[in-house]
Amino acid sequence: MKIIKWKIGDIPPPIEGQLAVAIGNFDGIHKGHVKLLNECKLQAKEGNLAFGVVTFDPHPRDFFNPKNPSFKLLDHEEKERLLSKLGVEFLIIIEFNEHLKNCNAEQFLSKILKQNFNIVKMFAGSNFKFGKNREGSIENTRSFANTLGLQLISIVLKQFSSLTKKEYEEISSQKIRKFIQNGQLKLANDLLGRNWCITGNVEKGKQQGREIGCPTANLSLKNFLKPPLGVYISRLKIISSQNTEISNVWLPSISNIGTRPTVSGDSINLETHIIDFKNNAETNLYGKRINVELIEFLRPEKKFNSLSELQKQIEVDTKRACLLYTSDAADEEDSVDL
Repeated sequence: MKIIKWKIGDIPPPIEGQLAVAIGNFDGIHKGHVKLLNECKLQAKEGNLAFGVVTFDPHPRDFFNPKNPSFKLLDHEEKERLLSKLGVEFLIIIEFNEHLKNCNAEQFLSKILKQNFNIVKMFAGSNFKFGKNREGSIENTRSFANTLGLQLISIVLKQFSSLTKKEYEEISSQKIRKFIQNGQLKLANDLLGRNWCITGNVEKGKQQGREIGCPTANLSLKNFLKPPLGVYISRLKIISSQNTEISNVWLPSISNIGTRPTVSGDSINLETHIIDFKNNAETNLYGKRINVELIEFLRPEKKFNSLSELQKQIEVDTKRACLLYTSDAADEEDSVDL
């Protein structure tokens, strides 16, 4: 997959031939996104076009509300890995800035997509809005786009049965965020088509877990969405340096998301303890990129009176996690055609 980072004012990138692209923020790469991407991929192949994705950085929500960045379902590297796995040939990342914010819908189609990238087909979700003040939609710009030789295709994203209404609702990243924040992890994972994951490079902590025989791999949550604080059954993989493949099998684990009140922690982090089923030798994970999937919530975070009390509780948590793993309930691989 070729990654092109571009902003208004840059010269057009060297792309041979014409493109069919799916456009959106694609936070989460959920089942609805996969439906959209697969339809674009199919029609690109049928029309002998290159298959591309157009997305934005920073996320428009970051741009308009920079003081509240903790909402991401994926980081950049994981998004790129999943898109590559879906067969995307060109990932076009357009910088969201003041110039783009003030670009109207027709200018966006003509002067950005068509003129710079020679896009002839654009696929988007039925609720996708673009241009200044979100004035543009697939429906109200289709006629103008046709004059450019640009075909706009609206895709109804996959739907799920609403919990609060009788009718079905489209899958969206916002609905998945709400499920995660409300502690409804299984519902969120169902809409994603896989377990929600937190990824990043392992940081060196205070190593207090080693004192009680429970070493952990620590990740900063940075701009990730914050789920309910507490302990989760999880699984971990080490990601290769190329970020295009996973370099080992899933390792069963338990993860704590919180401030570590027993040891007077401050910021919210993720700490993952790998369950040593097969007496695996310890792996030095410092600085390595890992993928931690959250499978099931075990208990809220709490402050213990001592490290030994915390150690006993970790043993209980580990036994509960082992019951899940021995039942093979957490043994699925990536789904939704990834």
